[in-house]
Amino acid sequence: MPEIEIDFSSADWAQALDPKYRYIFIKGGRSSGKSHEVVNYLIERSIEEEDLKIVGLREIQKSIDKSSKSLVDNKVKEMGISSLYKSVQSEVRKQVGRDSGLFYFQGMNDLTADNIKSLEGFKIAWFEEAQNCTRNTLKVLRPTIRTEGSQLIFTWNPKFPEDAIDEFCNQVRNEPDVLVIHVNYTDNPFLSGEVLREVELDKKNNPEDFAHIWLGEYDTSFHGHYYAKLLEDAKAEERITCVPKKAGVDIITAWDLGRADATAIWVAQIVGRETRIIDHISDNFKDLDFYADWIKEKGYNGFHNLPHDAGHTRLGMKGSIQDQLRTYGLTKSRVMPALSADAGRRQAKQLIKEAYIDETKCQDGLQALRHEKAERNDKTGKWKEIHEDDSAAAFRYLAQALEITPTKKPKAVSMQIAAGHWKT
Repeated sequence: MPEIEIDFSSADWAQALDPKYRYIFIKGGRSSGKSHEVVNYLIERSIEEEDLKIVGLREIQKSIDKSSKSLVDNKVKEMGISSLYKSVQSEVRKQVGRDSGLFYFQGMNDLTADNIKSLEGFKIAWFEEAQNCTRNTLKVLRPTIRTEGSQLIFTWNPKFPEDAIDEFCNQVRNEPDVLVIHVNYTDNPFLSGEVLREVELDKKNNPEDFAHIWLGEYDTSFHGHYYAKLLEDAKAEERITCVPKKAGVDIITAWDLGRADATAIWVAQIVGRETRIIDHISDNFKDLDFYADWIKEKGYNGFHNLPHDAGHTRLGMKGSIQDQLRTYGLTKSRVMPALSADAGRRQAKQLIKEAYIDETKCQDGLQALRHEKAERNDKTGKWKEIHEDDSAAAFRYLAQALEITPTKKPKAVSMQIAAGHWKT
C-alpha cells in the first residue's frame, strides 16, 4: 500500500474513541459532530486493520440514501483516499488486498430470522439515530456482533428517558469497557458561521425546543407527536402501571403484519368499565407460528383482530394470514375493515386517555407510540408523517376493535360473537 498523507483532524472529545471499549455511547444535540467523528474513527481503523468489516445500522432505513453511506463516501473523498475504496450500492469496499474489509449499511427492520446471521462476521457495528432502537433490536444485535475485539457504537440525540438505548446506556455506563460521551455544538471546533446563526435563531425563536435540539436534552415539547403528551398524562394519572391479566375475562388482541416478518400484537381485556392493555409483542425476526405459540402459551387465545389485508391470499402463501392462524389454533378472528390513519389515530388517542397499560410488558409498544410523529416542512408549513411503526399501527387496530366507549365494549363484543362476525 503506498503511503498517503491523511488528515484525521478531530475534536478533542473524539480522542477518547478507542478499540478497547466494547460499547461506545455518543449522545448529544444537533451539529455536535457525532457522526463525522465516528466516521473519522472508523475510516482510520479501516485503513490500519486488514479484513475489518463495519456495519452501519439504523432501526429503519427506507433507502440507502437515508443511511450514513453518503457520509462515508464524502469523507473518503475529502481525505483524498478514493483510490483505496470503491462505493457500490449499499457498500463501501476497501480496495487494498483481497477481501480486505468493507462498510455495509443496513436497516434492522429489514432483517429477518434468516438473514440476521449475515451480521455475525462484522467486527464493528455503528448504530445511528439510536433513539429509535428497540429493546428487541438490542437483544438480537448485541450477541450477534461477537467476534474477538468487536465493538458497538451508538450515536443519538436523546428523545425520552424511557427509550431502550437510554435505559441500556444507564445500565452499563460504569462498566470498564464502556465509554459514554455527551457532546453538543459547543464541542465542535469545525462549526460554520451559518450553523451558529441557526443556533442563535432557535435560541431566540424556538426556546421550548432548543434544549432538546441543540443541547441533547430530553424532548418535553412533544411538537408533532401524536401520542407522547397523552402518554405522559396517563403516566401522571398512574394508568401506566402494573396491569395483570384478569382470570375469567375475555382476551382481545390486535395485530399488524408489516414488511418481511415484522409483526406487532397488543393484548387487552375489558374488566367492568376499565380497558386494560396487558401485553405487547413485536419482532421482525420471527415467523407467524412463533406469535401463535406465544399467544397460546400466554393464555391469550381469545378474539383476534387482524389488519384489513389479512384475509387476502397472496402469491406464494398457503392461504391468507387469517387461514394460517386457524391452522395454528387461533380460530376466533376477524379482519378489520379499512379505516384511514387519521381516523384510527383519533380512536387511538381516545384509548390512551382511558386505558390502563402495563408499563413492563408493553414497554416496547409504549416506546413506539411515544416516537410516532409528523414533521413540519419549513417551506410549506404542512406536517407530514415520518413513518408508522408496526406497533403503532396495531394500536390503531386495537382502538378500532375496542370501539372506544368502555361501557359499550363488552356488549358490542358479545353481540358480534353472537352474530357470527367472528370467524371460528
